[in-house]
Order: sequence, then C-alpha cells, then structure tokens
Amino acid sequence: MPSYELILQFRGREVETEDEIVAIEDVLVELLRDTETLDDHEVSVAARNILVGTSDPRATFARLAPFLARAALLDHVIVAFGAPGDAYTVIWPATGGVFSRT
Repeated sequence: MPSYELILQFRGREVETEDEIVAIEDVLVELLRDTETLDDHEVSVAARNILVGTSDPRATFARLAPFLARAALLDHVIVAFGAPGDAYTVIWPATGGVFSRT
C-alpha cells in the first residue's frame, strides 16, 4: 500500500483544463508500477493537481520526469510529497518552490 502522496501541481496556462489533466494522466498511468496508483486530480482556479500514491516518491518522480520534459511541462510543475497528516516536501524544482495544496 502506498504510504506517500506525490502531487504534481501545475499553475498557469500550460495546463488549464480538466481535459488537459486527463490527457496527462493517461500517459502517467502507463508509467506507474504495480505498487503505485493514480489516485485523483484536483482542478481549481489556483492550480491543477495530479495525485499519485507511492511508497517511494523520489523514484516515482524520477520515472515520470522524462515524460514531463518531453511534453515541455517540467518547467511548469511543482512536485511535492507527504504522508497523510504530514507537511509536504518539494522535490521539484530542485531549487525548491512554493507549494500549497490548493
């Protein structure tokens, strides 16, 4: 069972609609391993989030990052993870970023 929630958060115009999120999820689900789950997505005015359940968030992101780079989305995403009830830790961009679960 996944013990962490990995969140890919898009802000701005690169990913704006639920249809765009679903298109990204269609690719991500093919990249996930058996122990990882595509849990949900959230669309708000401030951000669009894709939620992935994983026991190793850094390894999961390392596998997803090449797709995000090819899709020209890597520069437009903030990636963070946390365990239920814990604070989130930003792992992308490498220099850190402002993450808020919105």
